[in-house]
Amino acid sequence: AGVFQRAWVASAGYQSTAIVGGISLMFRRTNMGARIGTCGIGILMLFTCLLFVRNAFGLAVLVLMGLSLIVAGRYLPPFWIGELYALIAATTCLNAITSVRVLFFVTESNIGGVTSTSDAMTMQNVTKIPYYVWSSLWMALALWMTAMGIFINFETQQKQQSNDAVMEG
Repeated sequence: AGVFQRAWVASAGYQSTAIVGGISLMFRRTNMGARIGTCGIGILMLFTCLLFVRNAFGLAVLVLMGLSLIVAGRYLPPFWIGELYALIAATTCLNAITSVRVLFFVTESNIGGVTSTSDAMTMQNVTKIPYYVWSSLWMALALWMTAMGIFINFETQQKQQSNDAVMEG
């Protein structure tokens, strides 16, 4: 694989998880955002099964989870779908933070007798920038997107009006 491709693959997971988690948190207070997001995650899980999953356990669990999320996204009352979606979004953000944290302490691992370097070490090998700089950049992005997701949020007019009524009354 080319140098750019190696760098792209090595950093994509950390950046994508942080960005998707942060944006998902921003839409946690909208009725349609929570419904579309939850159903979308379920559909993506089913699509992943078609493309990548090749064992019975993985297929059984992921298909069941994907279908459950689609049904929940469609039929849960607004409060509960909002709570479920907020849980998924928050979990995604926390995963972005904890996954990057490991890169500060692990530079290579041995799985099934095959030794491989961490993604941060791969980036160091490709760019000559030290692995801890890449780990720090990914951690900063994960923390930034989590903070943005918490402090910037979109609300439906109905929820905004009920919040305003509570503040006035």
